[in-house]
Amino acid sequence: MPSARTIPTRMRVAAMDHFGGPDVIHTETMRVPKPGRREVLVRVHTAGVGTWDPALVDGTFQDMKPKFPRVIGSDGAGTVIAVGDRVERFAVGDRVYGWGLGNVKGGFFAEYAAIHEKNLAPIPESLSFDEAGALAVSGITALQGLDHLALESGARIIIFGASGGVGHVALQLAKRLGFAVFAVASKSDGVELVERLGADACADGHARSLLKQLREFSPEGYEGALVFAGAKGWKQELALVRRSGRIVWPNGVEPLPVVPEGVERIAYDGESSPATFARMNELIAESPFHVELTKRYPLDAAAQALRDVQRHHIGKLALELE
Repeated sequence: MPSARTIPTRMRVAAMDHFGGPDVIHTETMRVPKPGRREVLVRVHTAGVGTWDPALVDGTFQDMKPKFPRVIGSDGAGTVIAVGDRVERFAVGDRVYGWGLGNVKGGFFAEYAAIHEKNLAPIPESLSFDEAGALAVSGITALQGLDHLALESGARIIIFGASGGVGHVALQLAKRLGFAVFAVASKSDGVELVERLGADACADGHARSLLKQLREFSPEGYEGALVFAGAKGWKQELALVRRSGRIVWPNGVEPLPVVPEGVERIAYDGESSPATFARMNELIAESPFHVELTKRYPLDAAAQALRDVQRHHIGKLALELE
């Protein structure tokens, strides 16, 4: 562990003193958290901005008992600068990325974060700090959604919201698992992204020809669907999922997908674990992988990032602290 002299006592954070809109987030100075026995102190390079983060700020979604001032930041990446005396998986100097949801010592919207080692993983060699900083929550949510489909290689699936933060990661992981993917994206820039990432077929979710294109790609229907964007419930489109198939979505998707009779529905919460991180890293290492970062912001612009994440964008937004 580095000496106390090398670790500052104070740090800049984007914090809030009460629930509200994005403007309650402000920059202030707080004490650098001390890592517990199984915790790792990370000097944060990049923090992802998720579409769910505004709900953490306004109190709609609570991942822990409210305590203010509060620093959010669901996922991030950086360098290990100190470890607790019972940490086994990491050492000072390691490049790591991780999960900050529910972290009582604060998330990644800060220069330093103390994170339990079970919620961290080594950054894959092919990814930059920026890409890894926006990956943890989106990647785990995507992979666990694919696992809930419980399908074999060769299955034909639809991914709704495929150009979003979770969806574009799910698309790449689905291709590694051998699925044939019809990607439903948002607007022309979303379609361009999913085409570039290897979708077998794709369309704009607002296109009048969407249903026709879905039928043409798989005339006999689909074995399953992942829904990361609600639109109007996708009633006609989800009716193309075969009986005994599965439609899966993370909790928080609104409006709820309209699931046809005879099709299983699964709503789930993404959950961090070392096993899931390890499996995701293995899949990422198989071939080139890309985390789309539409825009990067300084820490002082965290409130603006939270406003922008509620508007149309592809991939993820991120805060850069270094």
